[in-house]
Amino acid sequence: MNDNSESAALAKAVRDAGTSSCKSVNAANEVLRQVGFDYSAQYADVALARALGMMVSKPAKSSTDIPWDFKNLASALSNQSVNWVNVINALDYPEFKIIDAAGFEFIVAAFRTADKNGSRFPLEALWGRWNNVDGQVSLLREVVKASRSLLLNEWSASSKIFTRENFTQSNLDVQTHASSELESSIWNTLPLVETLMNIADNDTQEDVKPILDLGLKSSTELLFLGLAQLRTPWSPLHQDLVSKLLHVYLTGTGVIPQFVQTRLWQVNQGLLVSGLLDLYDHDRSSLPKILKISEDLSILNKILEVNSYTFAMDLAVMASRRDLLVLDQWLKNRVTVSQDNFVKACLDYIREGLRQDSQASSRKDLPVETIAIFLQVLLASPMSQENSAQLKGIYDICMQLHPQLANAVPSVDASPATTMEFSAEVEEATNEYYKRIYRGDVSIMEIVDLLQRFKDSPDARERDVYSCMIHNLFDEYRFFNTYREKELSITSDLFGALVQYQLVSYIPLGIALRYVLDALRNPPGSKMFNFGAQALTRFQSRLQEWPTYCSHLLLIPHLQQARPDITQYILTIAPSASAAESQDTSVVSENLTSSVAPPPPTLQEIQRLPPQASNPTATSSQAQAAPAFTSLNVDTLTSGQESVDYEAPNEQTQDKILFIVNNVSQNNIGTKLAEMKGLLRESAYRWFSNYIVVKRASIEPNYHALYLQFLDGIGSPLLYRHILHETYVNIKILMNSEKTVQSSSDRTLLKNLGSWLGGMTLARNKPIKHKNLAFKELIIEGYDSNRLIVVIPFVCKVLEQCNKSKVFKPPNPWLVGILRLLVELFQFADLTLQLKFAIEVLCKSLELDWKNIEPSSILKDRPPQGLVANSASLAQNFERLSTSDYSSPARAPAQPSTPLSGTIVTRQDSTNDLIPSLAAFVTFNPPAFFNERPALKRLVHLAIDRAIKEIVAPVVDRSVTIAGISTREMIMKDFAMEPNEEKMRKAAHLMVQNLAGSLALVTCKEPLRVSMVNIIRTLFLQNGFTEQTLPEQSILMTVNENLDLATSVIEKAAIEKAIPEIEESLATSFSNRKKQRERTGQPYYDMATYQASRYPANLPDPLRIKPPGLSLQQLRVYEDFARMSSVQSPFDVERSIRAPLNTKADSSQEYPFSANDVGYEAAPAVLSAHQTLEKFTQIIGELEKLVSLSPTIPWAGLPPNHDVKILAQLVPLLPAQSYSPDEMALTFSQKVVQLLYKSDSTLSREVYVVLLEQLCELSSKVTKEVTEWLIYADDERKFNVPVTVTLIKAGLVNLVDQDIQLARLTEIGRPGVVEFTIKLIRECVLSEQPCANRNEFINSLSVLHRLTQRGGKAVEPIVLLIEDIRRRSQAPNQTTKEINENTLLKEQLAFIFAEWIRVYQLPTANDKAYGAFINSIQQQGVLKGEEISSLFFRVCTEMSVESYLKYKSANAAAAYQGVDAFVKLIVTLVKHYSDPQGVNHNMAKVTYLTTLLSIIVLVLAQAHEQRREQFNQKPFLRLFSGLLTEMMATYESSPGMYFQILTAFSNTFQTLQPMVFPGFTFGWLSLISHRAFMPKLLLADGSKGWPLFQKLLVSLFRLLNPFLVGGELQDTTRALYKGTLRVMLVLLHDFPEFLCDYHFSFCDVIPSSCIQLRNLILSAFPRNMRLPDPFLPNLKVDLLTEIHHPPRVLSDYTSNLPLGFKRDLDAFLRNREQAGFLANIREALAADAASQNLISGGPKYNVPMINALVMYVGVNGATQLHAQTPESSSPIVQTPSMDIYQQLLNELDPEGRYLLLSAIANQLRYPNSHTHYFSRVLLYLFYETSQESIKEQITRVLLERLVVNRPHPWGLLITFIELIINPRYAFWDHAFTRIDPDIEKLFDSVSRSVKRST
Repeated sequence: MNDNSESAALAKAVRDAGTSSCKSVNAANEVLRQVGFDYSAQYADVALARALGMMVSKPAKSSTDIPWDFKNLASALSNQSVNWVNVINALDYPEFKIIDAAGFEFIVAAFRTADKNGSRFPLEALWGRWNNVDGQVSLLREVVKASRSLLLNEWSASSKIFTRENFTQSNLDVQTHASSELESSIWNTLPLVETLMNIADNDTQEDVKPILDLGLKSSTELLFLGLAQLRTPWSPLHQDLVSKLLHVYLTGTGVIPQFVQTRLWQVNQGLLVSGLLDLYDHDRSSLPKILKISEDLSILNKILEVNSYTFAMDLAVMASRRDLLVLDQWLKNRVTVSQDNFVKACLDYIREGLRQDSQASSRKDLPVETIAIFLQVLLASPMSQENSAQLKGIYDICMQLHPQLANAVPSVDASPATTMEFSAEVEEATNEYYKRIYRGDVSIMEIVDLLQRFKDSPDARERDVYSCMIHNLFDEYRFFNTYREKELSITSDLFGALVQYQLVSYIPLGIALRYVLDALRNPPGSKMFNFGAQALTRFQSRLQEWPTYCSHLLLIPHLQQARPDITQYILTIAPSASAAESQDTSVVSENLTSSVAPPPPTLQEIQRLPPQASNPTATSSQAQAAPAFTSLNVDTLTSGQESVDYEAPNEQTQDKILFIVNNVSQNNIGTKLAEMKGLLRESAYRWFSNYIVVKRASIEPNYHALYLQFLDGIGSPLLYRHILHETYVNIKILMNSEKTVQSSSDRTLLKNLGSWLGGMTLARNKPIKHKNLAFKELIIEGYDSNRLIVVIPFVCKVLEQCNKSKVFKPPNPWLVGILRLLVELFQFADLTLQLKFAIEVLCKSLELDWKNIEPSSILKDRPPQGLVANSASLAQNFERLSTSDYSSPARAPAQPSTPLSGTIVTRQDSTNDLIPSLAAFVTFNPPAFFNERPALKRLVHLAIDRAIKEIVAPVVDRSVTIAGISTREMIMKDFAMEPNEEKMRKAAHLMVQNLAGSLALVTCKEPLRVSMVNIIRTLFLQNGFTEQTLPEQSILMTVNENLDLATSVIEKAAIEKAIPEIEESLATSFSNRKKQRERTGQPYYDMATYQASRYPANLPDPLRIKPPGLSLQQLRVYEDFARMSSVQSPFDVERSIRAPLNTKADSSQEYPFSANDVGYEAAPAVLSAHQTLEKFTQIIGELEKLVSLSPTIPWAGLPPNHDVKILAQLVPLLPAQSYSPDEMALTFSQKVVQLLYKSDSTLSREVYVVLLEQLCELSSKVTKEVTEWLIYADDERKFNVPVTVTLIKAGLVNLVDQDIQLARLTEIGRPGVVEFTIKLIRECVLSEQPCANRNEFINSLSVLHRLTQRGGKAVEPIVLLIEDIRRRSQAPNQTTKEINENTLLKEQLAFIFAEWIRVYQLPTANDKAYGAFINSIQQQGVLKGEEISSLFFRVCTEMSVESYLKYKSANAAAAYQGVDAFVKLIVTLVKHYSDPQGVNHNMAKVTYLTTLLSIIVLVLAQAHEQRREQFNQKPFLRLFSGLLTEMMATYESSPGMYFQILTAFSNTFQTLQPMVFPGFTFGWLSLISHRAFMPKLLLADGSKGWPLFQKLLVSLFRLLNPFLVGGELQDTTRALYKGTLRVMLVLLHDFPEFLCDYHFSFCDVIPSSCIQLRNLILSAFPRNMRLPDPFLPNLKVDLLTEIHHPPRVLSDYTSNLPLGFKRDLDAFLRNREQAGFLANIREALAADAASQNLISGGPKYNVPMINALVMYVGVNGATQLHAQTPESSSPIVQTPSMDIYQQLLNELDPEGRYLLLSAIANQLRYPNSHTHYFSRVLLYLFYETSQESIKEQITRVLLERLVVNRPHPWGLLITFIELIINPRYAFWDHAFTRIDPDIEKLFDSVSRSVKRST
């Protein structure tokens, strides 16, 4: 307090006297007398306010201090008539600030104590704007946090944001929400909100934002309403808050939005209206929501008065359709008020509704009735001539689109002239033509010719006749069903001819097609159907023009049955229509969430077609591809219902029906049913069924029960059948759609429909008929077609409804049969976890355990789906390899696409099945010899066949026997401790397959070669060859070529036979493990095998087996068998080489001879070098073709799934499949580099650079070779500027190294280098998008500059380059700096820093050179102004970080050059910095360093925010660690200044704490434990650095807390925890006193589950102390000298005790005052509701408060204990402290007791008075309590801290030893020591250890 004014005198005197100045009235009077205080003085109020503020800011330091007692000071002033309201108002003085809630409570308590008039606390003093804004904010922060009861009357008298009287007219829900509790909220105070916003508007917002955030979390609606009531203008923050919250409350549902909307209309109507307009502009589909708000608030008429005419008309139209408004009357009123402006808006509105392009308008098309109303009003209204002309055009369009308007809209006499009115002569001529047509006087073709002539006639009368005939024909459409057959047939021909001969187009054409489509939807045989069919037949030749129209025709369910010729014609002449049909059927699934049916792109009228409830499978048999599922049939569900004339209701009726369904609920279902029955007719059942299934049931599973109840209320069996039919239709569509397999959203729709189907049928005890849906067949089809991901979730959702059924519950055989099949898939098929989980959920819903359900054998026993069924498909799958006459049609059966791991497909003669298919793979060498003699090929096939048959049996038997024995012995030994038989089985399979195959291969190879040669020779000799003519060379070459092919057959046979052999051999072991687990639930260990092994205990730990089985490293030995391919199958090689690169491999295709199809993971086949290069060449060829199609498109512009990117991803996969990945990657990189320098397009260069990057990532060897070649190789091809620039941008070329190399080559005169360097610098530095700066070419520029001294024309390009660079980087003058600050200035500063880096790297650099550089930049003014210097250091930091990120992968040493140089720059600047005023140079240096550190922190924060997951902490870690090291070396000899520097770093690290910057966590931990920081800070004189480091450690523990509480740690968190433990171990060893003094603060933030970490802290003891051995017999703890000395505790453990609670506690500890204190202590320790909700699963108690209470009471008790005489036998008995402990122990629940006992155990440390006292407390509590559970809990708290690894606190050991060995406590007599065998063993072990030690 530096103020020397008179108003500060009293506060200074009180402060100097301390709390004793207020301990009594006399003491207070003495202080007042000393300062001569007189209330009549002008400054008196301020003086008292300052004294009060001083007491708040300087509370009592410890529990032993006397607290401030303002009551005595007030009493001393009672004779001076102090106005205490003025004193509170005077708190607005500069130094006032409160730091916690206790301060505010103290002020309120002081006012109420002092004021004798009973006045309310003057809350109004807090409002408005204080001079001391910080003090006001601190006060407001505690005001909003305080309990309302503190100022109950004051809050009640404040101005309210709302009162309950404001909602007397609202509905009951809103009135209930506007409760007295909400009204009494602190945030229901308008001055509070106004004050906060005023402060935020005029001062920094950061201080107020936490307060506003508190309001947003607790009372959002009140804060919003308060903001809405404040006066305008509003600040940006104010506007932002209001706009965001307004959107939330306008779009939300429930009572709170209604509450807000009601009050907002009362206080700020303009804001509500503007919010509704913004909502409408943002999303036109929100109009129903806006109407609902307007209706609820009864403000529709007010809202419709807005000047946004489009919004008003849209809202009015919707309101009129819901009978909330009379549209024509409203239109007339608006026309009267707004006149011509509104008329023009109406015309625009109608025109927008009639636009042809549906995508151009987001508003739904206008109904005919609405258009009629608009036209009626407009035709009767006065308007300008311009609007009248527009009305005429709109009227014409309306009449063409909707001829029926002619009867609804006034005649043309009342409107402008229109083209729809024809003269009498034209009408008469038209009628005459029609009479002649129907009399037969003229043919249809003659009329067609006539109309064609009239259509384009220059005569206006003839054109009118044409228009009149077309208009009259369309207008008559509604009467066609009354025509006689003959006239209707003629009309049909004429109608079709209009379309066929293109007499109508555009809008009339759309009308004609729509009429035909509508007619065909009528029942077959009706007049309208016959009309449509005949007209369609007439113009069917044009159908191919409209494929989507054809798809709609195919969707008509009865068209195929009635007119199959039309359907066949569509499918024949328009295959695209068929494809469109299949698309449309799949589109139905999309329509489940869309609003309209799929529209033909050329027909506006057909766009409005609703989705039809049709059977899309009517023509599926003729489609090109058969459906995947045939077990679903819906054809018979609605048969016999064609007598009903189905049609969609008119749009008004539709809206009413949809409105009913949208608003139905359990509360109003009766009312809505009555309304629905009055609207829904049988003719609309098909439309309504489609709507319910597609728009409701499929996307709203939570409302299924409500919709089913609603349908029951309608009570129509016909409607039920229609809905069931529609459900099946959409299920089948989704089932057969390819999109469902890929799209999770479509699968969700299918699951919802499954649940809906089950709810309609099974849940109501109604069966799902087998002919409609066969579940088992459906599952099997899904299994065969690899669509289980679609089938299983659907089936499970259907069957889940059985839990609501009485008939279909288990053990219903139908249900059980399906469940058994699902369990078979669960156990034996390779299902994903998602599918297994779906089956588990189903079983759980049916109250079954899937483990108890016996799996079926349907899939296991059925015949294998072999390759026999489709030999053509097999040939195609073998990539069209040629076959010979010896290829047998019989092929080896292939496994299903999802193999059953437990199913083994046996073969009667697997070799005989496999050998014939070898014909396609036999190689003949030389080819020409055999091609000329094709008969010899047959002999070779036969020879290979015979050779294999002769040798296969003995080789396979021998190999399998040896492999089986070896595998069995190895598996039995290694898996003796493995309880999981599946893991054991997989390992056995992998090993036996590899061993058997390898043995067979080695055994058979040479005998097979000899046999093949001999048989071929024999066959050749038998077929015309002699010994002399026998082609020996060809035979040997052919045998060698096909030897691997033949051996692969034998190897495969051995592998297949080995599986059942090992299964049988290990069957007992598998069974024993399974039985043990099922019977006891315990793991099985084969102890007999384990003990029989000779050396298990002698093995090193990595090789030793131990429970619970093999480790991941040990198991990898068996996994490697899957990757050890002894030989590559030729078939796999052929497949991999010939597989098309642009297609995906068929996941269901398997090949008969793959020896690599087993294992934990699919191991890639090993390819030879030739095969790998061939595939690489093929990929490169495909890439070049694709790149040539779009050479100018950059790589970044390609979509993610572009073929170029997909192919580029394949290249790095190839080296991994070769025998030598590194060598192959190097070969690839060489070829890519060659192609790169030959490329001539942007995309090709970027593609090759991407490939080069990927190859470099595969191997460090490749990276080294590529980098060295690109930079150092002497090759002229490298002088390619575009390629080099691309490499630089990709980071493959290090610019530092490149610059040095170019400078060297330039100096030695390498031809072409100078020109290349100039072009490269121009492209990289001076282009529009530079990728480097000139500093990165500093060496090259220096060399070029020297060359300019030679003169001549040769140096002109160099001079131009240097001039251009100089102009670019020219230092800005005073005027240009203001203009180009972000460009030129930054570039100049970057150049300066680059120069510094160059100076720093010079070998001759020293402090003198550094000082000269500093002087030069000071002269340039870089370090003078604060703004430019800050920018300079920011640029330096950013350049250092960017340099590291750019070069980290290429050159690690070069990457840190910028960072290290910046460190040196900072240290040098600080070293040379001096105080400009010459007062304190050391302090100036520290301040300067602090400024520099803050700039670095800002750059780090920006990078952390921008890069997020890609944030790299290494450069910042290097920067800070370098600064610490350099500062230590420079200033360690000056302790005073060095500590200030460490303090600056500590504050910086506190700012960078991990809770704020999680991406810097590991770097931060490294820094706070740095050798130049932690030990130096802790070794500072007087322990000055301990509080600083304590804050850092607490921040670290707070970060770890949620992770340590959460259970199992992730890898990153585990690494952080290990690092923390290492830091703590260092502290324990080197600075134990630090841990001793702050143990309370650390234990307070460490979770209770971290026992070892807490033990580590509590085990610390002073280094000058020697701990007595706790195991010494007869150790007398009471006699130890240390036991009487209290420890030093630097933690502020009283801060967590509330002021009032602490006051009552002190009174109780003194003389047991406050009798009710013990009774209420439990409630005081409970955590508030906000804390419990904030952290899920958080404790019910305030843990910090419990810790503080235990410590505070214990310290008091220990003081009293050691103050008493030794004669007292039990000095801790009957003390207030023990009363508190006993009360808490008895009153708290188990959780609270555990926290209490843990807090006590936290004080059992090294020998001191606290340890002694708390040890006795625990033992006494154990002895005195009669509850066994409490004794057990005390034991648990002690024991859990002892069973973990060392160290163990000394006090903990002596307490537990005393407890178990002292017979007084009868520890071993308690039942909990024998409650479980394991517990008993544990206690016995502890007891033996203690007795042995004692």
